[in-house]
Amino acid sequence: MRFTKIRITGSIMSLLLATTASAQTAASAPALNNLRVINTTSPAQVVYAENMYAYSTSDTVKQQDLKSKEISQEINMPKGGEIYIENSSLAIQVKTWDQPKVKLVTTAYFEKESTLTDTEWFEKMGISLKALGTSVKIKSNNSGFGSTYRYSTSSTGNYSLEPMTVVGYPTRISLNSTNSKAQKRILTIYVPAGSKMDIETKYSDVQLPAGIGDVLLDISNGNLEAENLNKLRLRSKYSNANVRDIKDAEIEFSNGRFSANNIDDLDIESKYATIEMASAKKIKMVSTNDEFEVEDVADILGRKNYGNLRITRLSGSLELDGSNADIKIRNVGSNVKLIKVDNRYADIRIPLRDTKNYAVNFLGNYSTVYADFEKTPAEVTEADMASLSKIVSVSNISATTIPAKPVQLVSGIQGGTISGTLAPAQSSTMTATGKVALGTLATRSGSNTPVKFSATVGDGKGLKIDLKCQNCTVDFK
Repeated sequence: MRFTKIRITGSIMSLLLATTASAQTAASAPALNNLRVINTTSPAQVVYAENMYAYSTSDTVKQQDLKSKEISQEINMPKGGEIYIENSSLAIQVKTWDQPKVKLVTTAYFEKESTLTDTEWFEKMGISLKALGTSVKIKSNNSGFGSTYRYSTSSTGNYSLEPMTVVGYPTRISLNSTNSKAQKRILTIYVPAGSKMDIETKYSDVQLPAGIGDVLLDISNGNLEAENLNKLRLRSKYSNANVRDIKDAEIEFSNGRFSANNIDDLDIESKYATIEMASAKKIKMVSTNDEFEVEDVADILGRKNYGNLRITRLSGSLELDGSNADIKIRNVGSNVKLIKVDNRYADIRIPLRDTKNYAVNFLGNYSTVYADFEKTPAEVTEADMASLSKIVSVSNISATTIPAKPVQLVSGIQGGTISGTLAPAQSSTMTATGKVALGTLATRSGSNTPVKFSATVGDGKGLKIDLKCQNCTVDFK
């Protein structure tokens, strides 16, 4: 019977043909732990497999029979220094302590008694800790090993490979990194309180405590859990983030879920994400195709293209432009001074039933507006035409205006036959480009709603609403 030895490092597989062996050898081989064979072209049976990082020629080891050892390494923290972390696959748990040192702690699992020192264990795990100038650098290069590990001290092979032998001819081999029997790999990092941190990580989870200094975090394909922070600079792709209270946050977020308790000052650029917050004082946003929801907010400023914006309570102001973005406010506070929206193809809800003094200015073709106040139609100007013809770029490129200019006047021609189209007997004007001629725009709203109107309730000195929205449904009730 012929056997095939397969070595895997990351996603690269090299097939090495082995010598023949007996069927008895195959029957007595240990079961596969971290790898699985699928989609074979002929019956295949795993006869030998290594554990993560190293392999053993002994019999299969049960999880409860594994030995473990907590290993640690520490270094003095330079005064006023910053901590830099580069990580792949290791779960990172940051903790603060009262020592002027940075300390790493993790757990090693092995089959037989280990004679390796802690430093040797960290070296074999691909984890380094060193001081460079006024900074401390931590590196973890474990991108090929998934989120779990197990060790064997009887290894004699290359630690970066995962050899195994199978019977038959498998067409695809894949890592089974979700093995419930494997140990979760966690690296705990103790840092002095108030330390500034710069973290770049992928394929891993990160936990940040309260009491650390400013944080710059670049994460992909992972999860973030953070306590109260003073300043957070977050760049996230294909990840989820759950944070508590943050004073100052600057966030680039895509393809994930972001949840926060309270953020005083938030500057966020997001796309294809879900954003949820309990409260915020000020939000500056550029949002594309998001579900954006905030319970309590004072001021919001920015752009929203596609998706939804839901605000439970607005207490300050709202200034937003965009396209295809539904906006729903459930409660407009008595101290709100300005709501300014430039949108199109959207549903907008701004309830004014509890507001006593306000003024509304509306401009929008083919829109329907529901309100309890009386709408006073206004004349549509050339400036309004230019505003309505503005194209809002979804990709946040600068807006473009389509000019609307009348063509040359043509007098009617009496008698005779000519080719082409005859002008009317009387002089007339028409727009060569643009949307609709001024003479007809005021009545082309698609409903009883004037294209442009104003309204005043009470003395009109309270809330100011400036709303431009084409092809929209607006509810002020």
